[in-house]
Amino acid sequence: MSPCVAVVTRCVFGAQTGMVLLLCLIFLMALTMLGLSATSDTILQNKLTSNLQEAERAKQSAMLGLAWAEHWLLELAGPPPEVCSEPCSGLYLHAAGELPSHPEFEDFSWWIDQGHEAGIDPLTGVRMATLSRYNIKPPVWIIEVAQTTLPDENGTLDLQVWYRILVRGSGRTDTGVSVIESTLVRSWPVAANTELTDTSAAGPCPGSELLALCGRFSWRELR
Repeated sequence: MSPCVAVVTRCVFGAQTGMVLLLCLIFLMALTMLGLSATSDTILQNKLTSNLQEAERAKQSAMLGLAWAEHWLLELAGPPPEVCSEPCSGLYLHAAGELPSHPEFEDFSWWIDQGHEAGIDPLTGVRMATLSRYNIKPPVWIIEVAQTTLPDENGTLDLQVWYRILVRGSGRTDTGVSVIESTLVRSWPVAANTELTDTSAAGPCPGSELLALCGRFSWRELR
C-alpha cells in the first residue's frame, strides 16, 4: 500500500471513530431525558394519587362527623335549645346570618371556637365516640338555626326548626380538608302539647303527629 493510501485510510477511520462517539453521546443523552421524563411523570402521578386519597379521607371524616351531629340533634330530648353565640349549657347554637359567608375557608382554630368536636356531647362534655382517630384533626361541627316555624304556621302542633349543620373533616395531613353542609328539620312538641307525645315509643325526633317533619332535607359539599 502506498503511503498516500495509508494516510487517507487513517483519516477516514479517525473521522468514523469520532462520529460513532458523537452518536453514542447523543443516544445516551436521549435515554437520560426519557428516563428523567418518566421519573417526573411517576412522581406527579404519585402526588396526584396521594392528594386524591387525602381528599377522600377528609370527606369520609366530614361525613362521619355529619352523621354523628345529625343523630345527636335528632335524639335530643326536652325543649328546643336556645340560640346562643356563647355556649349555653355547653352548646353553641348560632343565629341565622351570624356565621361568615364562606366558613369552609376558616382555619381549624376558628371551627373549634365556634363549634364542637364530633363524638363529644356538647351538653355534658362526655366523649361518646372517637371518630377518625388516624386523621391529623378530628371532625368539627357547627350548628345554626336557619328558620323557625310556629305551630299555627306549619299546620301541626309542633314547633318546626330548620337547622344548618356545617362539618369540617381532615385527612392525615393539613392538605386534606373537606367541608360539608347539611340542612336538617326537627319538630319539637310545644309545652302545651307534650302530653300528646309518647317519647318511649316514638323513637328519635318525636313529634305530636305522624306528619311532623324530621330528618335531613339536603346536603352539599362546600370544599
